[in-house]
Amino acid sequence: MKTRIVLLFLSATLFWACSSDNDDGNGGDDNSLIGTWSFTELKVDDADGEIKLANEVIQVLIAQGCDIFTFEFKSDQTLEAAFKDFTETGTDVNSEGTGLLIECPENAETTSSTWSLEGDQLTIVDGNGISETVTIKLEGGTLTLSAEIIDEDNLEGAEAVFKKD
Repeated sequence: MKTRIVLLFLSATLFWACSSDNDDGNGGDDNSLIGTWSFTELKVDDADGEIKLANEVIQVLIAQGCDIFTFEFKSDQTLEAAFKDFTETGTDVNSEGTGLLIECPENAETTSSTWSLEGDQLTIVDGNGISETVTIKLEGGTLTLSAEIIDEDNLEGAEAVFKKD
């Protein structure tokens, strides 16, 4: 189980923008996307046990103030993505027998890319020049996109929700 959770977060770098979601989301202009966005929710329909547990862990960490995953869209069209490094996080069984204790990792990994927004189509070009486009829904301070950018194989059909800081 720990491996699944670790892979969920670490695969964000490997699968950043590896998919395209073609729903009828609302985009925005470049200015509405500029700023820092923090991952706040994983929306999953018909979640199985492992995804449901991973989502519960996410909610506990977020409630503790852990910034699991953030995007900083800058006005110069650069993008900084930061995610917690869960490979160094220890887990322990609660001494009261009520479950696992999972701490927010101290270390974060960052990646740099460039971005452009055309309607609801967000295009990301990574440091290797690989370009991918995803459909986004941008409504006020909420950014929603396919969770497949976090884990392409395990989160098909799920949505990742980010709130603007």
